[in-house]
Amino acid sequence: MYKHKNNSAHAIADKPLLFAHRGSTILAPENTQAAFDLALQYKSDVLEIDVRLSRDGHVIVTHDETLERTTNGIGTVRSHTLQALKKLDAGYSFIDLRGRPYRGQNISLITLPELLEIYPDTPVNIDIKDNDTNAALAVASVLNKVLATTMGQRWLNVGSFHESVISHFRVIAPHISTAASRVEVARLYFGEHAKINTDHVSKYQYNYLQIPRRYCGLPLDRQRFIDKVHQRQLKIVFWTINDAKTMSRLLMRKADGLVTDRPDIALDEFQKLGFKSAD
Repeated sequence: MYKHKNNSAHAIADKPLLFAHRGSTILAPENTQAAFDLALQYKSDVLEIDVRLSRDGHVIVTHDETLERTTNGIGTVRSHTLQALKKLDAGYSFIDLRGRPYRGQNISLITLPELLEIYPDTPVNIDIKDNDTNAALAVASVLNKVLATTMGQRWLNVGSFHESVISHFRVIAPHISTAASRVEVARLYFGEHAKINTDHVSKYQYNYLQIPRRYCGLPLDRQRFIDKVHQRQLKIVFWTINDAKTMSRLLMRKADGLVTDRPDIALDEFQKLGFKSAD
């Protein structure tokens, strides 16, 4: 059976992890260095990012298929070259909670290689947004180059909502940790109710479940399901959790991580429960 050659994917997971969702979609312009820097100020463990391909095949850190919501650009990311994308203002429409605009602050889109170079010691969780196996190939190429220079000692995890994309990624980069697809989450949720021997863990082609609290009316945050995931030596991470009460409840249920737009609020909850130092 398939088994990951895990690239330190569990090395930092002795305690629950704080995943900064796009850095933050609320505190700073999402998926930009400004947001990632702020997330790290709040002791985020993992930068959660989204990526798409440019017209000339570069891996761009951005969420939407189109540019209008987060930049002053028009059209799809895929229809622009890297050179054109770099000219856009990635803070163009953003106003923070204090009413401060970020337009004209020289905030630009960055590529995946740039992000990994800027934050060489920071764990990164990558969500491939394009429904295209070429995107899987491009991301794998970038990550393989990074792992080659770090001797594989870097926490990286890759996921996608597109079954064909994550499946293709696993074929070309089997040594890199991945998250379960929606089909795999459903299969685990509805099947295998009995406890299993940990010798059978190799049947799973993923290390993480990265899921909402509920999906199609199904409660995914119940203690029974969390325990079921842990019995299989898998990790369970919930998104997108922005209120303190829910954060505390999930951490008490032994969730392995929380994805949040509010690393500031999350830091307080992690500290209250002793998962982060107060200094």
